[in-house]
Amino acid sequence: MAKEKIENFVQGHFYGHVDFDLDNTVYFFSAGRNEYFNKGVDLFLEGLAKLNYFLKRDNVDVTVIAFLIFPEETNNYNIDSLNGQAQHKKLKESVEKIQKSIGDRIFQTVLRGQLPTEKML
Repeated sequence: MAKEKIENFVQGHFYGHVDFDLDNTVYFFSAGRNEYFNKGVDLFLEGLAKLNYFLKRDNVDVTVIAFLIFPEETNNYNIDSLNGQAQHKKLKESVEKIQKSIGDRIFQTVLRGQLPTEKML
């Protein structure tokens, strides 16, 4: 469930900008106070840079997403990101509604002892 929430957030955040395979995606997290050197953020970023170098060098097909989580005040929101999240949510709800409708029709058809055809759906 937690991974699904992260994937939904990532899809919404990058919606319409970047396309990648979630099955080939690795997530890294770093959290703490906003102290660049004391909390190892510098080492974390250096590690990501080295990982990026090796992935490119070896032509590995994987997407790396890093979350840096620090409590800080914010005065604005990224409108593109919010728009992507809203579009992603609406698309997901629409697809789920269609899936339910088709599933209900398949169920009713099978209950009547018939096999569903493409035309019935």
